[in-house]
Amino acid sequence: MIAARRYDLDWLRVIAFAILIYFHSAIIFIPGGLPLIQNAETSAVMHIFVQISSQFRLGLLFLISGVGVAFVRRRLSAREFVAERSRRLLIPLVVGIAFIIPPMVYLEKVFIGDFAGNFFSFYPRFFTQGVYPQGNLSWHHFWFVAYLYLFCLLGLRLFKYFDGSSKPISNLINRYSQGLRLYAFVIPLFIVEVSLRAFFPGFRDLIHDWASFAHWFLLFIAGFTIANHVRVLDSAVRLRKISLSAALVLTALMFFFFDGTDFNVDRADPLLLAKYAGYCALRMSMAWCCLLSCLGFAGRYLQFSNPALSYLNEAVYPFFILHLTFITALGFEVVGLDWGIGQKYLFITTGTIVLVLGCYHFLIRPFNIMRLLFGVKPKTSAKKVVSAGVPGSNSLMP
Repeated sequence: MIAARRYDLDWLRVIAFAILIYFHSAIIFIPGGLPLIQNAETSAVMHIFVQISSQFRLGLLFLISGVGVAFVRRRLSAREFVAERSRRLLIPLVVGIAFIIPPMVYLEKVFIGDFAGNFFSFYPRFFTQGVYPQGNLSWHHFWFVAYLYLFCLLGLRLFKYFDGSSKPISNLINRYSQGLRLYAFVIPLFIVEVSLRAFFPGFRDLIHDWASFAHWFLLFIAGFTIANHVRVLDSAVRLRKISLSAALVLTALMFFFFDGTDFNVDRADPLLLAKYAGYCALRMSMAWCCLLSCLGFAGRYLQFSNPALSYLNEAVYPFFILHLTFITALGFEVVGLDWGIGQKYLFITTGTIVLVLGCYHFLIRPFNIMRLLFGVKPKTSAKKVVSAGVPGSNSLMP
């Protein structure tokens, strides 16, 4: 069990969510993805960045969220835990769908020519003209909040097996946390991937996304487990160079052999099945090694705190809620300008950071009602928690 606060996990949480700004901004310069606003000129470098980071960035978010949930679960009963999760996840989810997503969809629809008019005439249509992308109603990046809430509810039945109180499971985890055995934890990920990915390639609607849902739920439980078995983190630190080297090699192999591959699995074709299994094995191995690299290097070099970490650790949830709307708005304004890709990308990313931090600092942070709407703890309880130094007490979930 992690008994003292792990600042490396706090830093990793902040970094993981900060990557979202650079990831979603890059999508403007490559075909496909959200936002739908697209620059006429594309970037091969940003395409590579998006392709590689897509293999593990969401897994890292759910892994870190699982760690944070473990700390919260320790100090709350099951009923209190559900109430706390509902308050911090469902309220921002409703606020996001009602107020944060509509301006984003409006700009997208104007950009692609599906709507002409002002936002106020569009707003009622967001709720009445069908489901995105054909219609308007969407949760965009707030799918993450909905998934995380479901993971917390589903995990209630499983937490008691992975919180260190089950000796058989704890002994198994401790045994496989030693040395190279740590890489064996990729096996459950592979089983889920090879069983589901071909049949549920994944639109994040809780209906067609069972492969990703199961994959991320496993990583969420892995994060919860890590928070209760510190040996996993210690092993990740010792193996960080091996993990990074393996991640680089596996990334190269996957994109060399399988870049652009679209599997339509034919069970009657053994060769295609073998190729599909190889793809799943490479992809999951790469993802797990990337995650272990992140944990390992953070554990080695980020074991410190400063005022910036305390500030950003609280700001990161509002940061997540607001970032894509600002990216969309700034992208809408600059894609038609006669600027280079680098200038546009720098303007969008820097502008988003400044605007989001400005909204947080001046509009959200000072007011408890705004903190409630954006999933931040009230100021009074936040001060008490920080002064108490409870591990993970100020952590973000998500």
